[in-house]
Amino acid sequence: MSEFFAGRFELLDPIASGGMGTVWRVRDAHDGQIKAAKILQQSDAGSLLRFMREQSMRIDHRHVVTPLSWAGMDDRVLFTMPIVHGGSVADLIREHGALPVRWAAELIDQLLQALEAVHGAGIVHRDVKPANLLLEPTGTLRPHLRLTDFGIAAPVDEPRMTRASMAIGTPGYMAPEQWHGADPDPRADLYSVAAVAVEMVTGSRPPAVPEPPPLGTPETGSPQARFLELLRPALGTPAERPPSAAQLRADLAASGLLDLPAEPGESIRIGDRYGSTLDEPTQVPGVGATRLDPAASTRLDRRGTAPLVAAGPGSSRQSPLPGLLLILVGLLALAGAVLLW
Repeated sequence: MSEFFAGRFELLDPIASGGMGTVWRVRDAHDGQIKAAKILQQSDAGSLLRFMREQSMRIDHRHVVTPLSWAGMDDRVLFTMPIVHGGSVADLIREHGALPVRWAAELIDQLLQALEAVHGAGIVHRDVKPANLLLEPTGTLRPHLRLTDFGIAAPVDEPRMTRASMAIGTPGYMAPEQWHGADPDPRADLYSVAAVAVEMVTGSRPPAVPEPPPLGTPETGSPQARFLELLRPALGTPAERPPSAAQLRADLAASGLLDLPAEPGESIRIGDRYGSTLDEPTQVPGVGATRLDPAASTRLDRRGTAPLVAAGPGSSRQSPLPGLLLILVGLLALAGAVLLW
C-alpha cells in the first residue's frame, strides 16, 4: 500500500539523503505530477527554522531549483521541488572521473549564473558542492546545471542562526573562514565554486581541511593548466578572490575555455535516471540544442537559451515567508526566550 504524507503526497521511493533530511520522489495528488520532496529528519527548533528558511528562498532562475510547496504532518515536515532527472555533478565525476575542461568550464559558467541570481537576492548559499549541482537529462547535448539545497543558506542581512564558533558547510568545499564561523559572504561561495571546479578537472575530491585543494602539476599552457590558473585567485583569501560571481564569470568568458573543441575520445552522456536513457538526444525546454558530439570537434554554441520559468532568464526574487510560517517562527522564538529565561 502506498504511504501518503499529509493526505496529499504519495511517497514513491527515496532518491537521496543528507544530514538534515531525505529526498523522495513523490506524486502530488493535487495535480498528479511527480516531484521531489525533502522530508525533515529532525524536529528541533533550529532544524525547523532552517527548513522554513530553505523552502522560503525562491530564486526564479533557469539554473536554480525553486521550492514549490510544503506540508506538515505530526512531527515531520516536507517541501516539494521540481524533480531533476539527470543526477548530479557528483554522479558525473564518479562515473567519468576527471571531466574535459570544456565540460567543466560550461558547468562552472552555469553555476556562476545561478550564484549571480542568488547573491543578487542577498543570499549566500554556503554549501556549493558537486552533490548540490543537479543536471537535466540532456543526453549528448549541451549540459544544463541547476543549483539546489538551500538548507544552510543565509541572507547577508539577517540574524545568525548559529554561534559564531560553529562551522557551517561541507569540509573540503567551504572556504577557510567558514571553519571559524565567519559571517555569510558571497565570496565564500566563489571559493566553493573553485574547489568544485578543481575536482571536476582532476577527478579528486578536495581534502577535508581548511586550506585550498591541491592544483597538481598539469602541462604548462594546457587547457587544464589555464583553467586551474584562472581559479587560483578564488582559492585565496576573501580579499584576493573576485568581487562577485559576475566578475569570475567574465574572467572565464575572456579565457576562451568555453570555446574549446572536443577532446579525442570524449564521450559523456547525461541520461534520465528515472525514465528513458536518451539514446537519441532530445531537447529539454530551456536547454540549448547544441550537441556535444566528440566526433565533430566543434565549438560549443554560446547562443542564449530560453528560461525554464516565466520570470525570464537572470531574474530572481525572494518570496516572503507564508503567514503560517511566520506564526511558527514567532512561537519558536518565544519558546526559546522562555527556555533561556
